[in-house]
Amino acid sequence: MRSIKMSVRLFVMTSLLSVLSPAGAASAADAGTKTLINYFQPTPIVCPLTSTAWGAASVGPRDTCNGLEDATNKQYQYWDGKVFKGSDGKYHMYAGQWPQNKGFADWPSSVIAEAVSSGTVNGSYVLSTNTPFTGKEQNVTGAVQSDGSYILLDSLGKGGTGNIYTSTSLADPWTSKGQFQITGGSTSTQTTENLTIWANADGSFEIMSRSFQEMTSASNILGPYTIKATVPSLQSQGYEDPVIWCSGGQYHLIANDYNARKANHFTSTDGINNWKNMGLAYDPTSDFVRYTDGTVNHWYKMERAGTVMENGHVSAFTFAVVDVDKNSDVANDTHGSKVIVVPFDGVAFDRENPGPGSAACPADTGGSPDAGQTGGSGGSSGGSGAGGATGTGGATGGKTGSGGATETGGKTGTGGTTVGGTLGTSGATVLGGTKAIGGATANGGATETSSAVAGATATNGGETGGTGNAGGTTAAGGSVSIGGSVANGGSTSVSESSAGGGASDAGTVAAGGSVATGGTTETVATGGTTATTVAPAASSGCSCRVGGGHTERYQGPALLALLMFAVRVRRKR
Repeated sequence: MRSIKMSVRLFVMTSLLSVLSPAGAASAADAGTKTLINYFQPTPIVCPLTSTAWGAASVGPRDTCNGLEDATNKQYQYWDGKVFKGSDGKYHMYAGQWPQNKGFADWPSSVIAEAVSSGTVNGSYVLSTNTPFTGKEQNVTGAVQSDGSYILLDSLGKGGTGNIYTSTSLADPWTSKGQFQITGGSTSTQTTENLTIWANADGSFEIMSRSFQEMTSASNILGPYTIKATVPSLQSQGYEDPVIWCSGGQYHLIANDYNARKANHFTSTDGINNWKNMGLAYDPTSDFVRYTDGTVNHWYKMERAGTVMENGHVSAFTFAVVDVDKNSDVANDTHGSKVIVVPFDGVAFDRENPGPGSAACPADTGGSPDAGQTGGSGGSSGGSGAGGATGTGGATGGKTGSGGATETGGKTGTGGTTVGGTLGTSGATVLGGTKAIGGATANGGATETSSAVAGATATNGGETGGTGNAGGTTAAGGSVSIGGSVANGGSTSVSESSAGGGASDAGTVAAGGSVATGGTTETVATGGTTATTVAPAASSGCSCRVGGGHTERYQGPALLALLMFAVRVRRKR
């Protein structure tokens, strides 16, 4: 009898601690591990993957139509890469191009090449024969001005500051504006190599150099620019090749660690001061460059990251890649370099990493959905708003509250319904279930299975919003006993950013309650609204977690039930 009494006390104490645990603690911990690399999406396949093209076997089968490359490896090598989407609906890429027959070391002889994709941001890109650019280039990059016109910046290094070209429309000729000026006339390589430029919403401009010197001009694209600050910690740690942009109300910076062959992501509220290291941006040894069929590419070096901006968000990144160490890419060999395009979920990235906003860098106010995205429809059993949208109409339609798409194949188990919970001795109550000591659970507590992940990611980093919860019922009155198992341990949500085919963890079950009959579930919370999404694991992005754990609404009924159970046991004793 004493042992029974001790067991009951231990059970009650354990259950109370479980119920009183802070709601969402696990989710917060998981969210803290989500970095920029987790927002890259699987790349749609333009041309059949091949293993017979140039390059080391370690790269893996690849799409030679993605980005810009010479698939024959007989004419050109490519580097840098800046992509704009024009008013003609086409994607225009500007990259450095030089002869293949001199190896990678001949990159100082590169010129600006223009290529156009009439399809998607991924390709195929066809070289233009009437490019207006002349002379050598170093790290061509660019930005879109507040009036919608375009800027290209060609770093010159020791030869001067950098040439600036402008175009009112990508269909119109580019005009050379000359070199930008720096207050004091400095032209050292500290301020002029491997530049990145951003045009602010208030008409001002910012340029950052390879050595992270930050220069601003209040209104004139040619300056004079004033050096405002330097990011010394990045200089001393061996970072280079910055790329800056503003989205979601704050400035972002990716800096490449040359020796480590990976990059980190930094944020700042004003784009000049107090840059915060937010963690890993990309790593070529991880599996973040992957196709929609699950095939992964591992390039030896990935540098000169560039953003493709659409409707205020990053829809894709470009990377200059080489299959071996640059010194090993010599004339007329089987190695080379190209520019690749990797889709990116910039809408979710900005929604989950918001900044305060300013006149120069406005906060995300919603706006129209990005190209390639359609708002997900709301659930018929209590929809999550108009199209399930949060932020930028439909951008999150397939993410929150509508059972929308995860990153290609990242479904959690569809068909894993829970049958209301079996009668046991430790489960917490089902949402909405009435307390009945010893009462059987109602079969109506089955979790939603029709809100399956709705389709693969669309091109340009966009998504086709998933259809909402099509009538999946919550246990809206099913009676449960003290021992009724939790219907999947609380409301859960499908992780919005997972790798292809990633496995999912089931939601946490309260106090020992088991999840019944197969697979993880996609639970519909009260009124059909799904719970907050949970971040996938870092680096590869190949797994996601289905959020579980307790919610505060369960604490009152669960505590009462547990106490009544303890009283009954004591009376029987």
